[in-house]
Amino acid sequence: MKILMYHLVQDLPGPMAVPPGHFRAQMELLSRGPYTVITEDDLHTAHGRGSPLPDHAVLLTFDDGYANTVTTALPVLEHLGLPAVMAVCGGYLTVDRPRHVPHPVQETVDLSQVQAWTASGRTVAAHSYTHRRLTGCTPHELAWQTAGDHEALTELLGCAPRTFAYPYGAYDPRVQRVVAGLYPLALATDEHHHPDLRHPYALSRIQVDPAWSIDAFRTALDSTAGPAAAQRAARALLDGTPKEPRR
Repeated sequence: MKILMYHLVQDLPGPMAVPPGHFRAQMELLSRGPYTVITEDDLHTAHGRGSPLPDHAVLLTFDDGYANTVTTALPVLEHLGLPAVMAVCGGYLTVDRPRHVPHPVQETVDLSQVQAWTASGRTVAAHSYTHRRLTGCTPHELAWQTAGDHEALTELLGCAPRTFAYPYGAYDPRVQRVVAGLYPLALATDEHHHPDLRHPYALSRIQVDPAWSIDAFRTALDSTAGPAAAQRAARALLDGTPKEPRR
């Protein structure tokens, strides 16, 4: 299984903004196979029942709840019939929304856009209440960031989120224990191990690089190494340097 992580789907400089044309080409590749884009439900079923996922399984995730996840990415996903998960901070949807949103752009989804996303059959994961680095939180702050987010999303969307995505990918054993009290699964970022449902609170993801060609994207998907090495292999293809051996 590969879990892909997107943030912005937009023509902007920086490491988090995948150009819309690249994104569409990537989704078209995934829709043709041999890949199977799975749902969040598929992931939870595999975890709960121990059932195997399909060969070449891919989960699509979008962090931070940017508005263009709905305005730009969703139409592509709808056209190709691909499921996905959007990680949203509950505090961004409430009347006490923080004045400053710690992202390259300020345009995050509003409640109606999240409802449009879920009405399309796609799901929402929790991403903390206000996108704090959880490893630096006091016990009280950590409880508020996790339980407060769970409560806000449940109240606003009418169903409880079942997956948590660590802001900034930051977690430690203390954070994992608190998250485990609320969520069956948690998504990390670029790790040196494969996503493994036997370790459900550190499911590693591959962050999609805006510079990747479609061949580099395919290289990351087909790598048998962990996410960090898969990313290096994709970058090496662009750089013209030898790929790391698969292991």
